[in-house]
Amino acid sequence: MPDNSPHPATGQNGRIAMIAGGSLERDAELARLASLAGCTPVAMDETRPADFLLIDLCSETDRLNNTVSQITHYLLTYRSTALIWSKMESLEVIFAAFPQGQCHFLVNADDVEAMPILAGAFGRSGMDRLHDRDQEVEFRSLHRISDELAEFARTLARMADPDLKDKIKDKSVSFRAAPLGGFQGFPSETSVAREVAAKLSLREIIKLRRLRERFFPPDLFADPAWDILLDLKAAAQEGQHVSVSSLCIAAAVPPTTALRWISAMTDSGMLVRRQDPADARRVFIELSPETSAKMDDYIVAVSTRFVPII
Repeated sequence: MPDNSPHPATGQNGRIAMIAGGSLERDAELARLASLAGCTPVAMDETRPADFLLIDLCSETDRLNNTVSQITHYLLTYRSTALIWSKMESLEVIFAAFPQGQCHFLVNADDVEAMPILAGAFGRSGMDRLHDRDQEVEFRSLHRISDELAEFARTLARMADPDLKDKIKDKSVSFRAAPLGGFQGFPSETSVAREVAAKLSLREIIKLRRLRERFFPPDLFADPAWDILLDLKAAAQEGQHVSVSSLCIAAAVPPTTALRWISAMTDSGMLVRRQDPADARRVFIELSPETSAKMDDYIVAVSTRFVPII
């Protein structure tokens, strides 16, 4: 019987990738992925420092309770970076369980999407800059990196198998509608600016933004940061809590890309994580008070000109 367990190899980039795939077959797949990216794959060992942890939680969500404490301790001890594969339906629990700032979440994603990260396109130093509250967050770099990751993944998949051309396109996202009674009419010209801002129908604006996708390719207008801010502001006006999976839909980009933006905006202080008081396994995302105030000021400035902010 062949040995499918990950084994040390000479990594081209000098990085070590520790494998926790959950089965011998998955371990072997992740080990091959790490090797192709130039890393040295090794079996899970809590006493050995590694640059990356490759953790697959797609098929065995029951593993989460048994491994989250162990993996969290490891990440905090060695400052490693975790790549965590998950399904959309288990994202809430997984996102809330792991430490902020050290994880890449690959949701319903092909393995090739991890290769640019393992190869160093989004390295430890880049993550440190994005998660350093004392420095300006490099959102421009995040735009570039997100685009490069997606394009690199598509290119690799096409090279590996030309028949996959139509399978690796970004998964479409659906419009997250407002709750019942959430739509409000646009204010009259006689309203004062603050009243206009309070009554402005952000949900209608979000709906108009999604309407563009009926006529043009969705990725032509990808603007996840602004879609995230609009959705969270609208939810705040409605008194609604926003879950991570719901916000991924509102961002109108593939969930892996959305999570990258949510994490960076949270670590910059623009967004805030709040634990669900009814379920400790889930977190809600909100605008920080400063960001919310800035959104108010922007809406006031725009509403006085009567220009839809689409």
